[in-house]
Amino acid sequence: MSTAGSRRPVDVPDSYHRFAGDAAAWLAAHVEELPDVDTDEGFAAHRAWERTLHDAGWSGLSWPREYGGAGGDVLHEAIFAEEYERARGPVRITRPALRFLGPALMHTADAAQRARWLPPMLAAGEIWCQGFSEPGAGSDLAAVGTRAVRIGDGYVVDGQKTWTTYGRHADRMFALVRTGPPGAGRHGLTCLAIDLTGPGVDVRPIRQVHGRTGFAEVFLTGVRVPVTDRIGDEGDGWAIAMRLLSFERGPDAGGPARSRRRLAALAADVAAAGPGRDRASDEREPGAPAADLTAIGPDLDRAAVEGELGALVARVHGYRCHTDRRVAAAWRGEQPGAESSVVKLYSSELDLDVVELGLDLFGDERTAEGTPEFLDLWHSRAGRIYGGAAEIQRTVVADRLLGLPR
Repeated sequence: MSTAGSRRPVDVPDSYHRFAGDAAAWLAAHVEELPDVDTDEGFAAHRAWERTLHDAGWSGLSWPREYGGAGGDVLHEAIFAEEYERARGPVRITRPALRFLGPALMHTADAAQRARWLPPMLAAGEIWCQGFSEPGAGSDLAAVGTRAVRIGDGYVVDGQKTWTTYGRHADRMFALVRTGPPGAGRHGLTCLAIDLTGPGVDVRPIRQVHGRTGFAEVFLTGVRVPVTDRIGDEGDGWAIAMRLLSFERGPDAGGPARSRRRLAALAADVAAAGPGRDRASDEREPGAPAADLTAIGPDLDRAAVEGELGALVARVHGYRCHTDRRVAAAWRGEQPGAESSVVKLYSSELDLDVVELGLDLFGDERTAEGTPEFLDLWHSRAGRIYGGAAEIQRTVVADRLLGLPR
């Protein structure tokens, strides 16, 4: 598989190479910096950008044409995601819809629901969010307590969702609710599509320690949801949620490009400010220049830092190879499964280690001056939680891939 400017381990037809070149050229001509997505103005600008992508045929590349997609395949999606990262494209506010909400609906919603929801979702006409996490049900998703009671031709929903990405701006929520008895764990759970613009919905932005409000709490009080907005059958919520999460944790072809860019930014800063102590200085050829590391301090061990950077380079390469392998499997028609947890674990741990090396070298003072790209501290730490905590992913790998005893 090969794309513009990159090498991949599986050969693909020339049409994909041409597609990569077309994508790179279009992005080079159209990508521009947008206002902060965390503001109302910024979110509106990002929504307009999503419409531009959609109208140009770059959104939903593997989605069927009947839903507004391009009718391509997962390899088209992977190639574009990688080129998008190389072009430093703006954050995608449709990312949840494209990566896991939309694919989950394609597999679990009925024909009328797909026709009603998927086209506006893809074109950013409706922004969707995921309503799984609750104050008492984060990684322990089976503890969901938000209650939905069937009354006539609908449900009445009461409860609270938290850490809802883009909840502040969302029109609809893909929600996991309890229709069975309390305390029944994964049994008696159901998925509903909840209109967040209707009565009984109170959305409160969560201001985090770094001042941003990308998440929200959503309070649901007597919210009426028609039965036609139930996704799948009543009681099928756990199976649907697991399928959705397998898409969310699956291969993200843009992920290795992001990790590589962050690591390159760290290496460039390390190389920019002056030499440190070189344990191997006596072994250099006469007249050979010392590696230009940084004036982080006179006791900087150049060889040790180079070793840590080299180890991270190897891990980024491993991440790329594993992602390529999973993309190739999806291209062959294999459905995502427990290996999605390997991707999630590997990528989140890698990004956190890049950040922690940057913090070790540059410290809090440098971070306070304006966080460099490689010091994306808050997001990297959250990466070990969102989409399923690292501990949960290790349990999935041990149980479902390695067959270890509980």
